[in-house]
Amino acid sequence: MMIPNNDFLALTLNNPETLAPFQLEFNGGQGFVEETGILRLEPQQATDINLVLSVGIHGNETGPIELVNQLLKAILEGRFALTVRLLVIIGNPIAANRAERFCDVNLNRLFSGAWRHYEGLEVPRAQSLEQAVTRFFAGSATGSVRLHYDLHTAIRGSEYEKFVVHPFIGDAPYDLQQLGLLAASGIDAVLLSQQPTTTFSYYSSAEHGAHAFTVELGKVYPFGENDLSRFEAIRQTLITLISDASFPKLERDAIDSKLKFFAVQDALVKDHEDYQLTISEDVKNFTGFEKGYELAHSSQSQYLIKASGDAIIFPNANVPIGQRAGLVVRPMRLADLALR
Repeated sequence: MMIPNNDFLALTLNNPETLAPFQLEFNGGQGFVEETGILRLEPQQATDINLVLSVGIHGNETGPIELVNQLLKAILEGRFALTVRLLVIIGNPIAANRAERFCDVNLNRLFSGAWRHYEGLEVPRAQSLEQAVTRFFAGSATGSVRLHYDLHTAIRGSEYEKFVVHPFIGDAPYDLQQLGLLAASGIDAVLLSQQPTTTFSYYSSAEHGAHAFTVELGKVYPFGENDLSRFEAIRQTLITLISDASFPKLERDAIDSKLKFFAVQDALVKDHEDYQLTISEDVKNFTGFEKGYELAHSSQSQYLIKASGDAIIFPNANVPIGQRAGLVVRPMRLADLALR
């Protein structure tokens, strides 16, 4: 059986709820459609790189979905080789068909078992995606490299158009090779998480030891309205990784010149229905404030900026009580990081 026109996106959107598993052959390997939106590709030759590319965890973030679908089509049509094990995930096809971020609950808050505490369409999907990633990495060779790049676009504009959220890794050093890949991919900034979360990339990092990132590639646009040329740098690094099983070779100074680094200082948590952010709807991610500025308040709390230069990302007070309404981040330097 084949994917019609080698268009995995169309197949997924035409079967958003269920799809019977099937196997396919292509030049250089075998493919396995495990369920709707989940496709595993195995190369003919042995490899020590295992790559998860997930997109559409938020259904309206269409640019990365189109980008990865193009890469898949090129692999299935033999326009470039597959030299790594590859798992492609289109996370929330029901929401994608509705052009919505999610249907009942934010899928990217449901991993590491957090789905057990919610109800809605996204709950069984989160469980299925965890299981797919677990199966995939269980099939990797001992000591091989595990990667998970979860590609997104942001609700609002950003002072740094393309940025990455690096999951919390405790006292472990940061991987210079992976930072080099980000720099070569046109990423402008890296946000270093300081505590465990329930995001998809954190799940792969914490549970499976993967080098994993949440990658924000610009703003949300509808299907067909994305300028994919803006993703050209990351497209080229992904092609090189997939077809040559190799990473960009950037020196530390080059990485330092290309990437800005930030550390999360505080999470703004909505604690009451009257919780408000004191910024306008068009304030960009990474906008900085002076010390003492009141960034948020409710009848229960007040948040004042603790140091000049602290900045806001992901501001959104339109969330349920108890969920994150934004993050406060602080600039730092590559020299401050433990590296390997």
